Order: sequence, then C-alpha cells, then structure tokens
Amino acid sequence: MSKKLLFGILLATTPLLTGCWTVQSGQKSGIIVKVAKEGRYWGTWEGELIRGGLDNASGATGREFHFTLGQFKSDLVNQAISAMENNRHVVLRYHCDQFVLPWSGETKCFVDNIKVLETVKTPVKAQ
Repeated sequence: MSKKLLFGILLATTPLLTGCWTVQSGQKSGIIVKVAKEGRYWGTWEGELIRGGLDNASGATGREFHFTLGQFKSDLVNQAISAMENNRHVVLRYHCDQFVLPWSGETKCFVDNIKVLETVKTPVKAQ
C-alpha cells in the first residue's frame, strides 16, 4: 500500500515541479551574440542576448540575458541564428519557470517568440 501511496504523491507533485509555475514573463531587446546546442546528456539550444551598450560603439558592454530556445532545432532556433549572423536587433518574448527538469534547458527562461527589428537609420544632422 505504501508503494501505491508514494507513486500517487510522486504523480501528483510532478506537474508542480516541471514548469507549471511561471514566475516571470515579458520582453527583452538587444542583440543575440550566442546560439549553441549545449548539455551533457540532453542537448538543448541555448542563447545569449546583450542588452544595450553596443549601438554607440563606446566599448561598454550591456547586460547579458541567457535563455533557452528548446530541445529541437525549430524555426525559432533558425530565426535566432539568422539574427545573430546578421547582427540584427531583436525583441524576445519569454517566460521563466520556477522549476525545470534537467532535459528542459540550462536556464529557467524560455523564449516564446523572436521579433527581428528593422534597421534604424540615424538622422543626419544639418550643418
């Protein structure tokens, strides 16, 4: 009887510990500087976004945002790779879960959507 009870408790708590609790969601903008498949046992696509500091060529680097794109090479991964290779400014829509399983990703933040922004031209100053 105790094995059935233990199995029932495990079965009931597993959904609570596998990403059902979204603790943060939102958008971040910047330039993607890394997209790679990482992981010792289960490879997941991971990325890094630099927020600010790169546009004015001041040499100052912005803050990093590490995120997970998923386990399989999807359209989202291809879009991130293309934006990185072309040095395009992007807006990431993401959510962060309280608990994640080891095969879900290296981070707790998962990207839901990537919007590649059009290049912004700087206005020419009149003399």
